[in-house]
Amino acid sequence: MFGGYIADYGYAALYSLFFLGILGMPLPEETLLVFSGFLVSTGKLRYLPTLAFCYLGSISAMTTAYWIGRTLGLPFIERYGKRFGLGYTLYKRTEEWFSRIGKWALAVGYFIPGVRQFTAYFAGITKLSFPSFMLYTYIGGLCWSVLFVTLGKFLGERWEQLFGIISRNLAVFFTIVLGAVIALSFYQRRKLLSKPKQEGS
Repeated sequence: MFGGYIADYGYAALYSLFFLGILGMPLPEETLLVFSGFLVSTGKLRYLPTLAFCYLGSISAMTTAYWIGRTLGLPFIERYGKRFGLGYTLYKRTEEWFSRIGKWALAVGYFIPGVRQFTAYFAGITKLSFPSFMLYTYIGGLCWSVLFVTLGKFLGERWEQLFGIISRNLAVFFTIVLGAVIALSFYQRRKLLSKPKQEGS
């Protein structure tokens, strides 16, 4: 379905699909990236413009999600969050986590389906600085786009046979990486909180 849309409308289709997919529309973004790379291998698309429009569509959507979270999510939480008790406490902890180490989730989360759609919203809601957001998000988006478009280009006609295996393994790998980042952040936090107790004893 979307393959025909890309074949018919080219780069404009790539931009719009990745913009909508990152914002939350249920689209198979990795599959679209690899299929786009396949079209490059057939000569229907060119490599650099394909890469550029996939990348620009994804980071435009992530930036939009960040500002949605910052302008709509944060005022709501600050106005009503204290009434919810635990919910507001959880927000403050998430804010602290993002400022310390959670920003890595913006880059790593690109490679985990279902995660990348939420990281930008949380970054905005928790007031992560926009320069930090751009650094981690834009670098992560570039690596993500280059990896899968290039993969599709080199797999060629075999992309459908091999992509499922490759994408599952990549998703597992980056899920482990993200889990390690989260575990490390909690370990560092507990170590930091235990210092006063050890010094006082």
